[in-house]
Amino acid sequence: MAGALRAAAWQRFFGTPKGWAVLLALAVVLVDLLTVGLSGAWDPWETHYGEVARQMLVRHDPLDTYWQPGNAGPDGEAEKSFASKPVLSFWLMALSMKVFGIGTSADPAEMLRTPWVELALRLPSMLAGWLSAFTLGFMAWRLASPRAGVLAAAVVATMPQFAIVTRQALTDMIFVGPVVAAAAAWALAWLQPERELKTIGRGWRSLPFDRAYLLFLVVFALGVVVPLAVIHAHAFDPGIWRQVGRIARRAEGLRDIQKQMWIHWALAAAVFLRSLRWRRRSQPLMAILYICAGLSLIGKGLIGPGLVGVIVLGHLITSGRWNLLLRCGLPTGIALFELAGVPWHHAMALYRGERWVNELIMDNNLRRFAAGEQKQAVGGFGFYLETLGLAALPWSALVPFAAAEGVRSFVRDRDERGTQLMRMAMVWFGVSLFAISYSTTKYYHYLVPCLPPAALCIGLWLDRELEQRRRDPLTWAVAAVGLAALAVVIRDAIHTPAWLAHLTTYLYTGMWTEGAPAVTPLVLTCLPFAAGLLMWLRAAWRPYGVAAMVLGAVLTRSWVIGDYLPAASESWSQRSGIRMYFEQRGPEDRLLSWWFYYRGETFFSKADLWVMKEPDKKALAELVEEVRGRGVSLWFITTVQHTNRLASHLPPDLRDSVEPVYANFHYSLQRVRVP
Repeated sequence: MAGALRAAAWQRFFGTPKGWAVLLALAVVLVDLLTVGLSGAWDPWETHYGEVARQMLVRHDPLDTYWQPGNAGPDGEAEKSFASKPVLSFWLMALSMKVFGIGTSADPAEMLRTPWVELALRLPSMLAGWLSAFTLGFMAWRLASPRAGVLAAAVVATMPQFAIVTRQALTDMIFVGPVVAAAAAWALAWLQPERELKTIGRGWRSLPFDRAYLLFLVVFALGVVVPLAVIHAHAFDPGIWRQVGRIARRAEGLRDIQKQMWIHWALAAAVFLRSLRWRRRSQPLMAILYICAGLSLIGKGLIGPGLVGVIVLGHLITSGRWNLLLRCGLPTGIALFELAGVPWHHAMALYRGERWVNELIMDNNLRRFAAGEQKQAVGGFGFYLETLGLAALPWSALVPFAAAEGVRSFVRDRDERGTQLMRMAMVWFGVSLFAISYSTTKYYHYLVPCLPPAALCIGLWLDRELEQRRRDPLTWAVAAVGLAALAVVIRDAIHTPAWLAHLTTYLYTGMWTEGAPAVTPLVLTCLPFAAGLLMWLRAAWRPYGVAAMVLGAVLTRSWVIGDYLPAASESWSQRSGIRMYFEQRGPEDRLLSWWFYYRGETFFSKADLWVMKEPDKKALAELVEEVRGRGVSLWFITTVQHTNRLASHLPPDLRDSVEPVYANFHYSLQRVRVP
């Protein structure tokens, strides 16, 4: 009897929005965790960023973003710094590696022997993606309905590009997460009735003691106090003084950091004391927005706070609520933004100087936006609309209808349930799409900031349609246009299997069009979604149709993460090739990166690498003569395009001794035994 009652209780629970949310979370989190080690770290970004994070642990230096290609060869020390991205991603990766005990052992093959490496590397991005989906769903749950919240979270979590970026160690989710949190904080502050904060104590001794304020304290501690403490303590660390204290410029920078970081501490203390006088819920929520904007700045640069700013501005323009500028705590907010986003930049400017500032801000932020970076990374507005088809598959079939509903929301009664949130979601989607389209440099993964607002629009539209269950010509349009869109996107994906892999990389031409597995399983995974579109024709079947759509999206995501990525990794990751080197090498053998510079060779070998970016016969001959007579083998990793050219660059007596060991569609590993 008791067992039957428990079973009935569980059945009732999983029939509620909370139960649906639990099932969705389990489906997403378990697939990500169980398959994380099946895919090796991809070039160039996962391996590049991972090595920068590992160097923080090796050098005991959380301030300086350091990169060195190898430890020998013409280009082994070609670079001694990294100024492509700000620090937040590297802090989180380094912390994760530290927790898992990865990256600093004496084992030279450490980065290849255990799946804990991939988990440690990717866990920060995975947490950011999961929390972004949760935050989006929570916002819709509170401001529209619980069903809308579950649907919005389900849509964004199962979009293929969002899922892949969540599962890879990139900077994108580390800045998109704070942007989502900032947008949610704005919506929760101003799209629902204001209320007083709960307090403890009486009179002037009363202090805020409310969930919103406690959440602010957590965000303030993690986003402001901890990073500032790490930066400041580092400048006093005897270890770093032993490393660089004899370099006058570095010593001067550390002394300046010791003194000038007190400015930020004073500002932090003033903000905290001011927060004790807050009495409205909107105040801690707005404080969270400002901190998240600052975190997005150290997540990927100016694009993060820029998006937060234009989202807020766009909402003010469309809602006409300019009075919010007087209520949003702007002076305190500017201080909080500064505290979250500026101290690391300030410290690095003191430590590295003007050249570093110019490289990070001018070259890697403004120039990419205004002048472009790679010749293949160009396109027009249609570039991202086409990409959205695959990036949001299968939900992209519903984007036109959700967008149309979003436009109609501006003429509906603002007090109607979910209307204000739909308006804000449309503004959010519009300004994000405009920003990435206006940028001269265009990569597929630049679309990621547009996916959360698109998912929010879809979730709100589905919730509204389920509530009304109307029958009109739009019903047939949803089924017909949706099925046609599914068919077109799947057809294009089948013709270009590497398109999915390109969603998070930047090389799309030449050999990078090869090596991807077939994507025909998309036909099967999207079948439930297609069935859901057909069920849309009958009002009574629509709840089952939406369930079928979610099932199809979960299956699609699970296939992309659990099957496609591991198969594609054999060509987009160097893990298999370099693992073979460590399994077969002799005690004095050497790994060479020859006519090659893709970063994975550095990460997987822990920078124990002889590096040559461009062919140099003289330098190669000198290395061969250095190891002659010692029974040493030289192992060459290079691109497949350069594989057949290696023999002609070796001394004549070795040209017939090139032994192919491993090859995929992009890389090859060859062994040369030196007598």
